[in-house]
Amino acid sequence: MLKELYRTAHLTLLLVIVGAAPLQAADTRNNVYLSMDAAQSEQLIGPPPALDSAEHKTQMEIVLWLQKTRTPEQVTFVEKTLNLERFAPVIAEALIDVDGLELRNTFAAVLSEVQNTYDAVKATYGEPRPFQINDAIKPVGDARPVASYPSGHAIRATVYASLLSEIFPEQRDALMDLAGRIGYGRVIAGVHYPVDVVAGQKLGAAYASNIAAESTFKAAVKKIKGE
Repeated sequence: MLKELYRTAHLTLLLVIVGAAPLQAADTRNNVYLSMDAAQSEQLIGPPPALDSAEHKTQMEIVLWLQKTRTPEQVTFVEKTLNLERFAPVIAEALIDVDGLELRNTFAAVLSEVQNTYDAVKATYGEPRPFQINDAIKPVGDARPVASYPSGHAIRATVYASLLSEIFPEQRDALMDLAGRIGYGRVIAGVHYPVDVVAGQKLGAAYASNIAAESTFKAAVKKIKGE
């Protein structure tokens, strides 16, 4: 019972500090954690299928089929906000042993650099969202009319899960599974094509690997763990 009270209190603290401050875009020249730039990102994923190609038509058909078959439970899932709080239930018990404030601050800084980098990649391709070119698509969740390729949600979810796994290795499988479902949930939501998610996951994995190798992140992990 006492352990459960500590667990609840610590989780509540994390949820409060996670929501306390939104991510702010950072200048890539001042990055502390992510050394990979937009040019490297583009080389990793290449361009999306041309809008008049057979591959793009197939991608659109998948989006339409998933819209037709999506369930209320899936809609509820994809409507959830993607932030550190989204992964909190997976690592809830382990949070007792770490510095929640340091965790929040580190991931806020990391995700700011990540988002600033992939925003530049999105701007390069300028791919329209499925619902922007097909009125039959009825999007749910976060459906802003910004560039579709690559999926920012897939990138961020993969970065969150991969880097949290560096701190909570015993939860790696559950974290990565959740990240995968968040990514593909964006196709179910009608706001991305499958190819957007695949590219996003590839970039997210590359960003996370890059960040995890940096001495600044390693030092931050030690602070989070209280070492």
